[in-house]
Amino acid sequence: MCMAGFALLAACTTSLSSLPSTPPASMADYRMQPGDELLVTIQDVEQADRSYIIDAGGMISLPLLQEVEVAGLDLRAIEERIAEGYRSRNVLTSPIISVQPGALRPFYVIGEVTSPGEFTYRQGMTILSAISAAGGYTYRAQEGEVEVVRSVNGREVRSRASEDAPILPGDRIRVYEKWF
Repeated sequence: MCMAGFALLAACTTSLSSLPSTPPASMADYRMQPGDELLVTIQDVEQADRSYIIDAGGMISLPLLQEVEVAGLDLRAIEERIAEGYRSRNVLTSPIISVQPGALRPFYVIGEVTSPGEFTYRQGMTILSAISAAGGYTYRAQEGEVEVVRSVNGREVRSRASEDAPILPGDRIRVYEKWF
């Protein structure tokens, strides 16, 4: 019975190479996901300059345009999609759009850390910096390798990762208990 459980766990776990192992070179290359915040500025559209949270369906709702699907797009692609929406509806002929990242989805650390929970993502974070944000390892922690659960192309991927592996917004990090 126990061996069947280990076999099932091994089948669910993939290698680290199946995760996007490097973060985007800049936030301009980051693909926005539901829960991320966008700071949008649209010249000549009153009350459009504000922050928008991407909803669970991957949409934001803009004045005079309604819903625009933005999940999975980088910042420049979102600007172009919004501009095209205003052009196609003949609202603006030459829209000037600026999209910047606001607050990105938090990451989570659970297991054998001093203060497990939800934490604010900062660009360039690694597993070690995430564990540090959670107060460090407990004395029972299996140090050096953790499990990361990440959404990749709309599905959850589980993998083992070392302390120097980069994390992304929305990652869930589990620190296991060591076995003596």
